[in-house]
Amino acid sequence: MKGINCERRIYTDKLNTHSHSFAQLILPLEGMLYIETKYKELMLDEDHLFLVPPDSEHTFKAHKSNEFLVLDIPDHMVIKNHMDKMAGGSKFVFDDKWKAVRFLLLNEIDNKKSSSSINNLFNYFYDFIANDNISDSVKYINEHFTEDIDLKTLAEIEHYNINYYSEWFKKNMNVSPKEYIQKLRVKKAKKLLMNSDFTILQIAQMVGYNHNSSLTRIFKDLEKVTPADYRKRIRK
Repeated sequence: MKGINCERRIYTDKLNTHSHSFAQLILPLEGMLYIETKYKELMLDEDHLFLVPPDSEHTFKAHKSNEFLVLDIPDHMVIKNHMDKMAGGSKFVFDDKWKAVRFLLLNEIDNKKSSSSINNLFNYFYDFIANDNISDSVKYINEHFTEDIDLKTLAEIEHYNINYYSEWFKKNMNVSPKEYIQKLRVKKAKKLLMNSDFTILQIAQMVGYNHNSSLTRIFKDLEKVTPADYRKRIRK
C-alpha cells in the first residue's frame, strides 16, 4: 500500500477478528461499532473516533444501522514510537477539529479526488493524533489527584484490563500511576507552602493526605527536604 485508502464503510453484526500491517483510523458517521483489542474493549459511538495501530489484532462488529469513514494508512506514514504508545488502539474525542477533518475527507472522496490529496490532508492532521494523545486517565488524574483514585477506575477509563494498565501507564509516562499522583500532590503542596499560611496538616489534607506525616514522607523523598524546611527556605 503506497497511499491512504479512504472510504465509507458499513459493518455487519457478525463478529470478525483480524489484523493488518497498516494503521486504521475510524471516524463516525452513524451508529456504533464494538471494538476489542488485546488490551481494550469499547463501543465506538458518534462522539469518538478510534485509531488501530499496525499489526494490532482486533475484533469488531456493528450494532444496527451504521456507517463509518475509514482510513487505511500505510505504516510508513505513521511514526512507530507514536504507534507503540497506542498499544491496543487509541480513542479520541470527536470534537470540532475532527468534525472539520471529516468534512474535508468526505469532500475529497465524494468528489473522487486523487489519493495524493488525501495523503496531504492526513499529513496535516497527523499532529492531532500525535499531540492530542493525552490519555483520558491522565486527564482524570490531573483533575482529581487530591482525591482517592484506584487503579480499577483508571483502567476502566482507558478500557484496559487492570493487569496491563500499570505497565502501559509507566511506558507512556515514565512513572507509575502512584508516583505520578505523588508528584502532582507535592507540586500543589509547594505552591501552598509558598503562597499561603496554611499549616502542614491543612496542606496535607488539601492535596489528598489525611496526615501531615504522609505528606512529609513523600515530600522529603521527592524534594530532599521537609515541607516545613522548604517553606522556611523559600520565604527567606
